[in-house]
Amino acid sequence: MKKTIALTGWILLSLIIGAQASTPLGESQPRNFVLFFEILDYTKEMGDAVSFFLTRVLDPGDQLIIYTPARVYGFSKATLAQPRRDLVRNVQDKLRGDTAFCRTNYRIIMDDMKIQARDVTENIASQDDLRRSLSQYRQSLANLQSLRKVNETLLSQIVEVFKPQPGKNHVVMIYQAEFRPIPDKETINRLRAMPIISFEANELFSQTDQPPPFDVGAFIGLFKEVPIIMHFFYIKPKDVSLLQDIKEQSADMYSVFSQMATATGGIRETTANPEAAFKALLQSLNAPAQ
Repeated sequence: MKKTIALTGWILLSLIIGAQASTPLGESQPRNFVLFFEILDYTKEMGDAVSFFLTRVLDPGDQLIIYTPARVYGFSKATLAQPRRDLVRNVQDKLRGDTAFCRTNYRIIMDDMKIQARDVTENIASQDDLRRSLSQYRQSLANLQSLRKVNETLLSQIVEVFKPQPGKNHVVMIYQAEFRPIPDKETINRLRAMPIISFEANELFSQTDQPPPFDVGAFIGLFKEVPIIMHFFYIKPKDVSLLQDIKEQSADMYSVFSQMATATGGIRETTANPEAAFKALLQSLNAPAQ
């Protein structure tokens, strides 16, 4: 995940327990929602999705925690009881600001990779220069991967915190598809034809297999034990197939979170419009129990 926060378990625990303690005895059991926004850009469509969730999906009595790319926000019963337009504006502002704050390092790496991909093309006639360009690109790719690590400790803490909670537990992962620049197709074909370079070029620019970012089977077991229902929204632009010289970088995340959603009875949606995914969630929540 592109997460820069280091959240300790007791902070998360205090947020949820505080919300639970404020629910009087005898009230109907709430639904507990945790929303993860793993996004690179805050868009109008993302803001509309936030508005839809808070005004159409979240019911009175539900509990809510939101993870932005930078911070975690717990919402008291009093906060959730305020006029929804105020709550919507508050969450939208937080998500917009935190996303902008956290994307700086990511953008620097993307800019470096654009330059390095161009250098590979320009230096293809010189083996020494080409190797240097490939080495620089590999280092940038490693830097990119360091921003994408899943916080397994955090996931484990969420499982532990949810165990004593009444009601139904829902984790919603909103994950924006990632893409990285690569050399143009002609350059890659030329690299493949160079025996000394072909293996490295294929590894950097063509290989599609990525190791899973965490032990998905273990977490499926933990989520089902509580139980926690995982929902996965993969936000992918409509016109991305028309773009050249890019490679999708988030197939590993798509795989593991899709598996978790399917195994725990949640929904998974691939869409360019996050509001449409929340509409599907609302339909799922309102569906008669099987």
